[in-house]
Order: sequence, then C-alpha cells, then structure tokens
Amino acid sequence: MRPKWALRHTQLLSPSPAGNLICLEFPRHKDPKAAGPPYPSSSEAYMEHLSHPGEDIPYNDQGLIKQDPLRAPSKAGLERVAYWQPERTHEIGQGENGKIEDRVSIWRRRN
Repeated sequence: MRPKWALRHTQLLSPSPAGNLICLEFPRHKDPKAAGPPYPSSSEAYMEHLSHPGEDIPYNDQGLIKQDPLRAPSKAGLERVAYWQPERTHEIGQGENGKIEDRVSIWRRRN
C-alpha cells in the first residue's frame, strides 16, 4: 500500500512553499519482514516512494528497498527538504542502549 500512500499524500499536499509533509520515520530499526502494525519502513523506503508516488518500488527478498541512485525522481514526486534525528523519542523508537532510531523528514512538491 506504500505506492498508494505516497500518491495520495502527494495529491493532498498544497503547492510549495506552503505545503509540507512531515514524516516521523518509525519504526526504522524493526526487521523489515516483521509483522505490524506498526510496519517497519526504512528512510530509503520513504525516499523512493515519495520521490516516485504511485509507482511500484522493488524490494529484495530481505524486505529491503532496492535503490537505484541513477533513477531520476518522477515529475509528481516530492523532494526531501529536511531530515534529522530527534534529540529524544518514545522508548519504542529506541534501539539497543537507548539509541534513537527514529528520524523526521520534511517533504515538498518539486518546483
């Protein structure tokens, strides 16, 4: 359902700079083949799906996204304008030894 999720959010987003999609990338550290909810998703998955909304994105047999760094984003795709690790998060967003695994990203329509 990720291609449909990305496409719908792209359709709902107002034009830049007023429209911003803020994503809490969670849970990034969960095994990609693990059941959900919450369903695991890597930062790379957000990048691929939001850059190519509605398109089928390939995954390998480990459940990880197959990235193609030479693939240009689609015209309808969003661009990531900010990306960071929060200073604190809920304990469920922490990995071993309290390491924060969550990330926050902000996306906009391409101009």
